[in-house]
Amino acid sequence: MNTIKSILVGSLFAVAGFCVGTLYGAQEGVKNLSMLEQVAQGALARHQLASIQNDQLDSVKHLFELNIDMGIHRYALFRQEGNELLAKAFFPEYLTELENYIVLMAEYRKDHPMVYNSDWAQPVEGDDEATKLWREERYLESQEMLSKIRAVLRDHGVPESALTSKASGH
Repeated sequence: MNTIKSILVGSLFAVAGFCVGTLYGAQEGVKNLSMLEQVAQGALARHQLASIQNDQLDSVKHLFELNIDMGIHRYALFRQEGNELLAKAFFPEYLTELENYIVLMAEYRKDHPMVYNSDWAQPVEGDDEATKLWREERYLESQEMLSKIRAVLRDHGVPESALTSKASGH
């Protein structure tokens, strides 16, 4: 009987240790990702500040416009592929504001058409075969991304005229 109790107690500690380790590892992973992302954001901010100082505001505006489009796309991905249970556990403050965030971005897009388009992935004269293949794959991904952004915006009452990208007339 003592052997069975020892096995059960050992198994219980092993399962508890695994669960605690998994939660700790997930939290640490998210924390590290957040820290590393902020380093990259800081480096990008330096370039944007230089653009502001050199009165090249269109570059800065374009970056923020793209950030809005990317935010809408990430919202669509989260709704499609995200794990709401984990989000509630690890990011409750983001989840409670998620719908408010998308409403704000959609309201902005009602008066300011999208800037994101897939033209950047079109073939360019002189591309080698590997680059052509890479561009073709990225173009298809971009088209899918645009489709998701447009669907979210439509669902939030954005008119068709705002679903057309400024840069390319898509």
